Amino acid sequence: MEKVQFNVQNPKYAIRNADGTGWAAPKSLGAARTITLETNASSKSIYGDGVIQCTIINDKGKTGTLAVNVVPIQYEVDMARKIKTANGYAEIKQISEIEHCIYFETCGMGNDDTTGVMQVAVAKTWLYLCTSTRPAESFNQNEDDMNESTFDIPLTVRGLPLLDATGAPYKINGVEVTAWQQTVVPGDAGYETFGDAVVLPKLATATEE
Repeated sequence: MEKVQFNVQNPKYAIRNADGTGWAAPKSLGAARTITLETNASSKSIYGDGVIQCTIINDKGKTGTLAVNVVPIQYEVDMARKIKTANGYAEIKQISEIEHCIYFETCGMGNDDTTGVMQVAVAKTWLYLCTSTRPAESFNQNEDDMNESTFDIPLTVRGLPLLDATGAPYKINGVEVTAWQQTVVPGDAGYETFGDAVVLPKLATATEE
C-alpha cells in the first residue's frame, strides 16, 4: 500500500503527427523541479421545496505549472513560440495553441501487499491534450550561494475521450467521458513501455462502466 509520494522526474511531451492522426514520439522536456495540477471544476446545487433537487457538476479539466531547470529550445519551437533565424533563435508572438500530451514520473513508498517490506515504486503518468503559454523565467545573481535559474511552464489540461474496448468513445447515459490523465504503477499492463509513446485511455473490456 502506497503511503508517501515524492519526486517528479523525466518529463516528456508529444505533439500530434503531421497528418493530425495520433501522436508523435515523445521528446524530452528537460529536468523537472515541480509539477502542480489544480482541478478546474465547480458544482451548483438546485433547490426546490427547500431541499436539493439535483447537483450540476461543471468539470473543465485541470490547470497547472511545470517547473524545469531549462526549457528545451525544441519545445518552444514546437509550441510556436520560437523560430530559427540566421543568428540563433528568435522568441516570437504566440498566435496559436499547440495541442500536446505531457508525461512525467513520480515516486511512491509503501509496504508491499504480499511481503510487507517497504519498497519504492515509480508511477508513470500521461496528461492528455495539454496546451501551454510562454514560460515564466527567473534569473538570479549569485551571492553567497549559487542561484540556479528556473522556468515555470503554465499548463491547461483539456483531456481526451475515454475509449471503450472497441476503440469508440465511451459514454455514460449517452454522454462521452473525458479522461484528463492516466497513471500506471508496477504490475499494470504496459507499465514498462508506458512512457515510450502516448497511451490512450481505453477500457480493458466491453463490460466495464
